[in-house]
Amino acid sequence: MRYLILLCFFSFQLIVQENISAQEKINAQEKINVLASASMINDIAKNIVGDLGEVSSIVPIGGDPHIYEATPRDVKKVADADLILINGLTFEGWITELIENSGTAAPTIVVTEGVDVIESGKYKNSFDPHAWMNAANGVIYARNIRDALTEKYPENRPVFEANFQTYKKKLEELDSYILQQIKTIPKNKRILVTSHDAFAYYGKKYEINVEAIMGISTEADARTSDVARVSKSIKESGIGAIFIESTVNPKLIKQLADDNGVSVGGELYADSLGDAESEASTYISMLKHNTDVIVNALAKGESQKTKLDDEDNSGGIKIFIILGIVFALMLLFAMKKMNT
Repeated sequence: MRYLILLCFFSFQLIVQENISAQEKINAQEKINVLASASMINDIAKNIVGDLGEVSSIVPIGGDPHIYEATPRDVKKVADADLILINGLTFEGWITELIENSGTAAPTIVVTEGVDVIESGKYKNSFDPHAWMNAANGVIYARNIRDALTEKYPENRPVFEANFQTYKKKLEELDSYILQQIKTIPKNKRILVTSHDAFAYYGKKYEINVEAIMGISTEADARTSDVARVSKSIKESGIGAIFIESTVNPKLIKQLADDNGVSVGGELYADSLGDAESEASTYISMLKHNTDVIVNALAKGESQKTKLDDEDNSGGIKIFIILGIVFALMLLFAMKKMNT
C-alpha cells in the first residue's frame, strides 16, 4: 500500500512537471520577437514591449548603419521576426533588399512616420535621417512602435499603453533637461563641430549651431572646402573644443583641432548607442551624455577623455618599450666588448 501511494505521488509530480514545461514552451513561443535596424530604435522598442517579448537589432553596438553590410545571419533574424522596425529616410539603404531576400511575413514599420523631417539643402527629395537626436522625436518613435504593436497584438494594448506613457514622461523630462543645459552655453559659443552631419535635429530643437566636416552619410568623403569652412567657423566663434563621434574615424577631427589650436571636447554618440560599460548604453543616456559633454566643453572648458587619449598613451608606451629594448641591446653589446 505504501509503495502504491509513493508511485501515485511520483506520477502526480511527473504530470505536474510536464504541464509546467509545456506551459513554459507555450509562453516562450508566445513571446513577441521584435527586430530593429539600429541600436537606438532597439532600446526605444524595449521600453514599449517590456516583458512581453524580446527585442534585438541588426546593426551591432558600435556599428555604422549608413555603411553596414548584411550577413546570412541577418537574413535569418529578419525571417524569424514578428515585427521589423526601421528608421527610414535612407538611413539603412541596404535594408530593403535584406527584407525582400529573407521572405519574411513580418510587417515593416517606419518609426519616423509623423516626424517633421529636415530636408537636405543640397539634394532635392533627400532628407536627414537622424531624427532621434531630438528627444521630442523620440516620443514619436515610441508612439509609432506602440501603435504597431497594438495593431498586431490588440490583446496587449493596456500593457503597451502603460509602458508608452511611462517612457514618454522620461523623454519629456530629458527634453527639458537638454534645453536647460544648452542655455548655459554663451550664445556666441553655441557652435557644435562634429565629424558628420548627424546633429541637425539636435541643433534645431536645442538652439545650437552645427558644423560638420562630412555630410549626412558617413559614406561621403570630406572635401577641402568643407575643412576650410569648419576651420573658419572655429576661428570666428572662438570656441575652445570640437567633438569626435563613436562610429567615425577621429583622425580628421584631431587634425582639425591641432590645426586650429582647440581641444577635442569629448566623444559623442549619434548612429549607435555605446556598449553596456559606456555612459550611452540607452537612448536616454546617449542624449544626456552628449549634452553633458557638449556643455562641459563649450561652457566650462572641461574636456572628456576619449579614445584619442588612449591611442596617444599607447603610442608613448610603445616608444618607451622600443627605447628600452635598444638600450638593453646596447648594454649587452658593451658588456660583450668588455669581456673580449
